[in-house]
Amino acid sequence: MLATREPRVTHSSAVEPYQAAILEQMPRVLSRMDRERYSPTSGCCDRTFWAWKFTDFPGARFQEAVCVLSFVYTTEFAGNSYHRNRNLLDWIHMALQYWTSLQHADGSFDEAYPNERSLAATAFTAFYVGEALHFLGEDLASETRNAVHETLRRAGGWLVKNDETHGFLSNHLAAASAALQHIFVLTGDGRCRQRSVYFLNRVLEHQSAEGWYEEYGGADFGYQTHGTFYLARLLELDPQPRLAESLARALHFQGLFIHPDRSLGGEYGSRNTQTYYPAAFEMLAASDKAAAWIAQTMRPAVGGGLAAGVFAVDAYNLFPMLNNLVFALRACRGPGHAAAVPEEPGKEDSFLWFASAGIARFRRNEYVAYVGASKGGVVKLFDRRTGRLVYNDCGYIGQQRNGTCVTSQHFDPARPVESEPHELTLASSFVRLSRPVMRPWLFLGFRVFSLTLGRSAALARWLKQRLVDVLIYRKKPVGIELRRTIEFHDRHVTVRDHLGGAGLANLEEIRWVPSFTTMHMGSSRYFVRHELDDLGFDAERSERLDPRRISDQPVLTRTIRFD
Repeated sequence: MLATREPRVTHSSAVEPYQAAILEQMPRVLSRMDRERYSPTSGCCDRTFWAWKFTDFPGARFQEAVCVLSFVYTTEFAGNSYHRNRNLLDWIHMALQYWTSLQHADGSFDEAYPNERSLAATAFTAFYVGEALHFLGEDLASETRNAVHETLRRAGGWLVKNDETHGFLSNHLAAASAALQHIFVLTGDGRCRQRSVYFLNRVLEHQSAEGWYEEYGGADFGYQTHGTFYLARLLELDPQPRLAESLARALHFQGLFIHPDRSLGGEYGSRNTQTYYPAAFEMLAASDKAAAWIAQTMRPAVGGGLAAGVFAVDAYNLFPMLNNLVFALRACRGPGHAAAVPEEPGKEDSFLWFASAGIARFRRNEYVAYVGASKGGVVKLFDRRTGRLVYNDCGYIGQQRNGTCVTSQHFDPARPVESEPHELTLASSFVRLSRPVMRPWLFLGFRVFSLTLGRSAALARWLKQRLVDVLIYRKKPVGIELRRTIEFHDRHVTVRDHLGGAGLANLEEIRWVPSFTTMHMGSSRYFVRHELDDLGFDAERSERLDPRRISDQPVLTRTIRFD
């Protein structure tokens, strides 16, 4: 393990947004925990389970609260009234003990439903408990320490034998690699070290030559900031030149998609996320110019709504986000922070096309546009002079006569695209749009399965795959085609759309909608401030099209001018 005490360093303006955000969230964190010692759920951080009793099992990932709690207990900084508070230490013991009680006999943990045996829950909680042990040092009572060590050992044993098969999520595998490194140092079990290398190799092998880490087959900018943190932490725990080189490419790519208003990502990414996790950039700012630029540029977003941060996310992302702020603050407090001169990646590039991701960036003096060709031609257009979002275009939603919803927005990195410095043209099909929600009888059947047949590890994996297939991968064409051409001039942008295909005859209505998402993703659709901006049109009133009047001529032409 690394040293158990953080250095006391003179504070700079860099630490202020992180300190303020962490301290402001502490009452919320502690309110989520059952702090009554003699309660049957003592130490549980899933308030919906123990307090409201609206759910029937406690999610293990809420116990990740132990990381931020351990940090504020052991670390002295301005305004931190939690430092060395004995009551807080008692609550941390309770939370760690409750985490150990949630482990299955095979070493795994559940996140979304009973008997899930989730790699994510096992990896993330083990990682953050390992970090909590690092912060607490000798302050942790031996009884609790021994129980936690044994739980980590069993979690490591499960991670050694199991993998994630329902999709490729780099942030999950990066967390697994970092967690196993912690467990290896703690136990000396060489299998954990080998498995840590295995998961890291998988992440690096799936990293695109363009720099992005794969998330469900594509590039996603919110999750890129999240996954990069675990790799940056792994680089601290186990320095490796190949990992440093990989991170340098990832940082350069990420920097290209920081918007002028300090938001990032959104509907043009593979998972639609707009969350900003700052730790990796602060951790790597001392050695990487792109990281230094991102960290410096995005600090004002930490305490506001410019990007989706700790004040926007819900309970399911609260602790990963808050723990991330811990490591951002830890980095800012360290010696030699931000020694690199900040340098914006690609600031001279007027046109960038990433064919594997299916994403383009067009930059002129007056504006910058981000186009998700892989998402059906999603466009985000910002005025560089004001920093404001001035045009958002997520495509079309329609309804067939039988009530089925259809859309032009769906992820397909293989769709035909012609991308040139002044024009992008793509062909896309419409698919059925399904937005299922849980209903009482469906929920009852789901629970009966997960509590009976789902106790089998093989059937649990089958269930997870089925859920992902239904919620993420399933796409059924409906016979409607879209051809979109976007022209990029010095002082204006023009979007021209043609619709065709036999499926138009089955449409009851069709609308062009500026902002919407079509894929299930709990970590998307958090509020960001530019959603309040007046984009100069009312799509609900003015952009409804009559399917009977659609011809081979452009259905809709929009020109956005910068005069």
